Amino acid sequence: MRILLLLLSLLIAPTLPAAARTPHVQDGDLLFVTAASTGLSGAINDATGKRGKISYDHVALVAHDAHGQIVLHADEKGSRQQTLAAFLGDAGAKQRQVFVYRLKRGQRSAIPEAITRARGMLGKPYNFTYVQAEDSYYCSDFIERAFRAHHVFALQPMNFKNTQTGEMPRYWIDFYRSKGMDVPQDKPGTNPNDMSASPVLERVGQLK
Repeated sequence: MRILLLLLSLLIAPTLPAAARTPHVQDGDLLFVTAASTGLSGAINDATGKRGKISYDHVALVAHDAHGQIVLHADEKGSRQQTLAAFLGDAGAKQRQVFVYRLKRGQRSAIPEAITRARGMLGKPYNFTYVQAEDSYYCSDFIERAFRAHHVFALQPMNFKNTQTGEMPRYWIDFYRSKGMDVPQDKPGTNPNDMSASPVLERVGQLK
């Protein structure tokens, strides 16, 4: 009976849909974390989310070191390295989902240099204004810069207006007023939602 069950499992497993299997991550994969509906995450979602699409508010780069798989990214704690397990634990604690995206074959040669570049940016503070700067980074900015030498991702005009109403939310007005700034509408930048929709990426699946 045990042998019969093993044979059945081997026959059934390959037929499971891709979404039902946890993908194997590899160097150069990007991990996108789903957005919340309130606060800063909600404001990012309102400005950059696409109707009917999964919305993300964070992105990170997979690499490895002598101890195993790691994640290189920029969050509110700065540009830093975490183990993959710790990164997934943080996402799970916030009840967020993590999806794996992979560069298409034509762009994969950029991965080794991008990882080297990302390691060189570790230790820099987080950029809380989202305006391009050379001494601090935000999440998608960190990733774009890592791949910049190969022109993998493009800068584009940033949008802070609600995509449904076309109005500038009070959240962003107050957010930037507290920093002594106007909302940097249309300044060059990046965001996780637009990055995930890049034609150079393909979604592999969800990490459980």
